[in-house]
Amino acid sequence: WMIVKANGVALTQKNDTKLCLITPTIHVDEGCLEISFPFMQSVKVPLTHSEGDARISSICQSKVCGDRVEGVDCGDDVANWLSDALCTNGLRLIRQSQLDKRKFKDSQSISLSNQAQFLLINTTTVQWLMSRVEDWHELVDQEDHLQNIVDRFRGNLIVEAPGISEELLWKTFRIGEVLLKSGEACTRC
Repeated sequence: WMIVKANGVALTQKNDTKLCLITPTIHVDEGCLEISFPFMQSVKVPLTHSEGDARISSICQSKVCGDRVEGVDCGDDVANWLSDALCTNGLRLIRQSQLDKRKFKDSQSISLSNQAQFLLINTTTVQWLMSRVEDWHELVDQEDHLQNIVDRFRGNLIVEAPGISEELLWKTFRIGEVLLKSGEACTRC
């Protein structure tokens, strides 16, 4: 899913920090995505849709890492709810179309995320970075400061590898039974 402005450009936390207050919850048993926001009634959106019945919305080119993507508009109810929650007129919730052919560099499908499905952050690399920024040397609580800097990168997976930038050399890594393939270094980072 992706929230877009009236002009079709994706809304990000960089543009609207209130996005961090939206809490999505997937209810597989009910077949819906529930979206909540402080002091508002939540709204639900079906998890499935018929491509034939849905209104296809063309999303602004170059707003998802330069790729043109197509999505399905999730309707006026959730659009109005988002506009009320974020105090911005004309917002729409777009779900990635099953017909969208956006691919990662090795031709695997990719979602509406910027560059990859997940972003991995190595705290050892972040500590190294912190040691290179002079303004950060004076800070007393290094552990709290480390967490703050790690949070700024907005990673999904936080690891502590032994070596600095070691994560850049990984081709695959495993979390439990799930084998994940590494992509390329994040251009944002």
